[in-house]
Amino acid sequence: MSWPWEIYALDAAEKEARRHSLDRYAAYAQLSALVPIAIVVLYRLGSWSIKRFSSPREVDYLAVPTSPALKQTRESKVGSWAGAARKVAWWLGEDVVFLGVNWGQRDQILAGVGWTVWLVFLCIIGTGKDYLHLTKRFGSVALSQLPMQYLLALKSINPVAFALGSSHEQVNRWHRVLGWVIYFLLIAHACLYLNFYVHEGILAERLVRLVPALGLAGLIGMSLMNATALRAIRKFSYRVFFITHLAVAMLLPPAIFFHSHHGGRQYVVEALLVFFIDLIKRKIDTVTAPATLELIPGTSLIKIVTNIPPKKLDRFRKYAGMHVYLSIPTAARRSASAAFLLFEFAFNPFTIAAMDDESGDLTLVARRQKGPMTKTLAEFAENGVSSIKIPLSIEGPYGCASHFPNLAGPEFDRVLLVAGGVGATFILPLYRHRMIITESAVARVQMVWAVRGAGDATWPVSGTAGSILDDENIHLFLTGDIVTSPDVVTSSNNEDDAVELSSNMHTGADHSRKRPDLRKIVDDIFRQGVEDRVAVLVCGPDEMARELRSYVGYWVKKGRNVWWHNESFAW
Repeated sequence: MSWPWEIYALDAAEKEARRHSLDRYAAYAQLSALVPIAIVVLYRLGSWSIKRFSSPREVDYLAVPTSPALKQTRESKVGSWAGAARKVAWWLGEDVVFLGVNWGQRDQILAGVGWTVWLVFLCIIGTGKDYLHLTKRFGSVALSQLPMQYLLALKSINPVAFALGSSHEQVNRWHRVLGWVIYFLLIAHACLYLNFYVHEGILAERLVRLVPALGLAGLIGMSLMNATALRAIRKFSYRVFFITHLAVAMLLPPAIFFHSHHGGRQYVVEALLVFFIDLIKRKIDTVTAPATLELIPGTSLIKIVTNIPPKKLDRFRKYAGMHVYLSIPTAARRSASAAFLLFEFAFNPFTIAAMDDESGDLTLVARRQKGPMTKTLAEFAENGVSSIKIPLSIEGPYGCASHFPNLAGPEFDRVLLVAGGVGATFILPLYRHRMIITESAVARVQMVWAVRGAGDATWPVSGTAGSILDDENIHLFLTGDIVTSPDVVTSSNNEDDAVELSSNMHTGADHSRKRPDLRKIVDDIFRQGVEDRVAVLVCGPDEMARELRSYVGYWVKKGRNVWWHNESFAW
C-alpha cells in the first residue's frame, strides 16, 4: 500500500475547514478521556446501590465464613463469574518483566496501548490526503490530553481521584501511562513536520524561527522528563527526576502556548489552571511546626516528633496508615548555598508512625539514605538535644488508607500484614487500629515484621520491646546483625533497647533470627478456611512485595477471595 497523504497548497476556505476539523477531533479526544472515568463511576454507583438496598439479614448471614450460603454462592454461576473476574483482575495487576526490566503492570500496558490506538485513530480519520492536516492533527490531539494529564498528577485537589473513590497515589500510575502516550503522539507530530521541512528544503530556515524552535524545545524537555522517569535513573537519583519533572511541567505549557497559535492554547490554559490551583491549595494546607529529632541507637533510623495544630488534628487521626510530605523551611536551613535552594524542591513522603490523639504529637520514622533530606535530618538529630526544636513543614495527610475497605468489619475473615524494615510505620498503625476496634476472635489478624537488626524494632515502643514480643499475633524476624547493621547512624553507645529485644527473642516462639518463610505463612493463612475472605497488605522492599504477591497469587488462581495492597513510594 502506497503512502496516501500528499503535500499540496490549500486556499483560505480549505484552511479554515481544516482548522475546524482539528478543533473538533481534539475535542473528541479530550471528551473521550472522561468515558473510562464515567464507566468506573457508574460501576461504583451500581455496587453501592446493590449494597444499600440489600437485606441486612442476608448480608450479616453471608458475612459468616462457615455459612453454607457462601459455599453455595461460590459454586453458583454468579460465584464462578466472580471468581473468574478476580483472577483476571489479579493477572492484570501483575508486573511485566522483560530483559530484566520492569515495564509496569499489565493493565497499564494494555490500557496504554489501547488508548494510543484510539488517539491515533482520531489523528487519522477525516484527514483525507492532506499531509499537513495529518501532521497538525497529531499535535492537536496530543495537546487535548494535557489537562487530564495534569489532573491525574494533582495531590491535594484531584477530581479524578474523588470520582473514582481513590487517592492520588493510585491515579498517579495512569498519569505515567498517559504521559508516554502524549510523548508518542508529539514524537509523531515532530517527525512528520521535520520530514515536511526536509522535503521542502527549508529545515535550516525553519528551525531558527521561534514557533518551530519552541516546539523542538518542548519535545526535548519531554524527552528529559521521560528519561529521568525511568526506574534506573530514579533509583540512582530521585532528586534529578523530581526537579526535572517539576521544571518541565512548569515550562512546557508556556512553550506550547506560543508554539500553537490556534485551538491548542485552551488546553494549555486548562492544564496550568489546575496545576496552580492545586499548588496554592497545598501551600495553604502546609503546616510548619517545631519538631524534635533523635537518632535511634544502633540503627540508621531517625525519629521525628512534631505537634499538629488542633484545627487540623481530626484529619490526621481519622485514618491509620496515612503519610505526609516533609520539607525543610527557610528558617531551618543553614546557608544560602546550592543545598539551601535545593530544599525548595525537596518534599519527601514519610508514613505517620504514630498519632497521639490527646496531645496532637505526630511521630515519623525515617531511615537515613543518600538523599539530602534524610542526611540533613540526621545532622539535625546528631547536633541537637531534646530541648532544641527544628521547624519542619508538613503537608498532608495523604494516602490510599482513607479509601481502604473496613479491615475491621465483616468484609474479611483474616488479615495478613507484612512489613519490611521501616515499612512497619505503615503496617503497625493499621495493625493497632484493627486490634483496638476488634474485640472478638472472629476477626483474625496476623502481622509479620522483618528487620535488619534488633534496634530497628525498638522505635514503636519507646524503649521497651515488651508489647511487641508479648503479642502472639506479631511475628518478628531478624534478617541481619543482631544489634547493629551497616551504615548505622548513632551518636550514642547506648544500645540497651536493642540488646533487650535480642535477648528476649531467644525465648519467643513467634520470633526468629532468620528470614520469614513467606510461602509457609501465606499457605497457613489460606488453608484455615476455604471460604475465608483474606486481606493482604505489604510495605517493604520491592523484592519482598513481589515474592509475597507470587505466593498469594497461587491462591487467587485457585479461586480464593483476596484483597491486596502494596504500599510503595516508588514514585
